[in-house]
Amino acid sequence: MRCELRLAEVKKLTLGQLAFNHRHRDIRTRATGLVLLSSGLTPPKVAERLGVSVQSPYNWVMAWRERGVVGLLTGHGGGRPRALPDTMVAAAIQIATTEPLTLKKSATKRHSP
Repeated sequence: MRCELRLAEVKKLTLGQLAFNHRHRDIRTRATGLVLLSSGLTPPKVAERLGVSVQSPYNWVMAWRERGVVGLLTGHGGGRPRALPDTMVAAAIQIATTEPLTLKKSATKRHSP
């Protein structure tokens, strides 16, 4: 399956900025992949270089053609789940805002009856 991608310079610049500056690694990887594809690398080579499946570069190109930059930004997995449940976070915020406590006092207050 052929997968050619031709990009205008301004779009290459935009993708280059995303590849370096976006806070999510998966978005940076997608942008890097599209830049590499536009420079003439084949999807299997791009996949190997970026450590993704061979299908991924094809998916990125399809998303780019259908929706542009927005197509790359959608589908982010959301990252790692929270380490603390919302109830613990709410309790910590309440304790911290009601009275100034040291860390030791805060811990004993949280665990005392």
